Amino acid sequence: MIHDEAFAAVKALVIGRTGHHYYVDKDAQFAERIAHRMAETGDATLARYRDRLQDPHDAEWPLLESAVTINETFFFRFAEQFDALRSVILPQLIRRNAAEKRLRIWSVGCSTGAEAHSIAIVLTDLLGEAVDEWRIALTGTDIDEAALNAARQADYSSWALRTVGEGERARLFDRSGERYRLKERYRGLARFERHNLMSMIDGTGALGFTDYDLILCRNVLIYFAQEHATAVVGALVERLAPEGLLLLGHAEPNPGFDAVADPVQAGGVLAYRPKGSVERPAPVVPVSVAMPKPLPSPSPARPRRVVAAKPLPVPALVVERMSDAVARYFAALDALASGDKDSAERAFRDALYLDRSFAMAHYQFGHYLLAQGRQPDGKRSLTNALRVAAALDPATELAEGDGMTAGAMTAAIRHIIGTTR
Repeated sequence: MIHDEAFAAVKALVIGRTGHHYYVDKDAQFAERIAHRMAETGDATLARYRDRLQDPHDAEWPLLESAVTINETFFFRFAEQFDALRSVILPQLIRRNAAEKRLRIWSVGCSTGAEAHSIAIVLTDLLGEAVDEWRIALTGTDIDEAALNAARQADYSSWALRTVGEGERARLFDRSGERYRLKERYRGLARFERHNLMSMIDGTGALGFTDYDLILCRNVLIYFAQEHATAVVGALVERLAPEGLLLLGHAEPNPGFDAVADPVQAGGVLAYRPKGSVERPAPVVPVSVAMPKPLPSPSPARPRRVVAAKPLPVPALVVERMSDAVARYFAALDALASGDKDSAERAFRDALYLDRSFAMAHYQFGHYLLAQGRQPDGKRSLTNALRVAAALDPATELAEGDGMTAGAMTAAIRHIIGTTR
């Protein structure tokens, strides 16, 4: 299929519509998804399938968009940000809007709704019985209709609750077998609707998405080309209220975003506000002071030329590889959640090829291999994770570890593999 002359046209159509630049150099992965959809439509040739996609209103488009979207998500993802949301950001929003009792929050690229429902839980707990007195517009949007339907049901497997302890699960969810449905008290706060982020760029976006107190667009932009990601950030901050905040995922902030948004600290985490909304201190202008003329020296010392050291920039290729490694890691977790073990293993290996120091990828891959009964391979992967974690300060929070520290990972791995080295 990859060598079919229609393949490039199909890929261009999908990337142009969804913004998923992620697939630019992943022909094999893209071809798998297209082959699956062609089997469903009955199109015998790729050219026929391409012709079908030429119609932007064809019924195949929502199904294809669902097929190419990665839906890895879970409750209270990115522990550091949720700590900030719970202790600082949301309480400040509640105090600021106490007079009118109104909040507008947008979860962009919400997938199956775990993020929006997590916000609903925190808000309900913070407001208590007064939650019914507030007008809360908590909206989750995604391009994937199947994911949105799952979000509306609020029914999850234990995988989506893997950071939630048993006590909290009992408090927040009604269990039926191996499924967990969010309790009605929390379920009714968020609503979900379809939205394509690319419409933020081409001007076709709905006008109703404005004046938000908080926008979360986390683990979405890593799949976009840099110029599109920057444009989306600029468009999102324009839709914030004057003192609103935009939160991105850990792997997504980029120096280029400073051109379209103002970075700020909120509760100890990085956030963004509309460009020009944050006052910066004026640069200090040195004042010229007349100094007494020095006495002549019989042998004047040769003046030294002092050059200020500049921080070495991280090469763009390195940044791109790191971002792509995170994307492949999430693809692996997504595949595991859907039971596609072969795709999960390929994605884990891709992530580690791109970033050998990715501790969480080594760690999760090791657990996966052990679960498959592949003990030597699993222990080898965990040992690789141990080497990375042990080289860090024990208090260092690991990338994509949702609060897991290097020390905690080191202790956990040593317990698993039975070594004290």
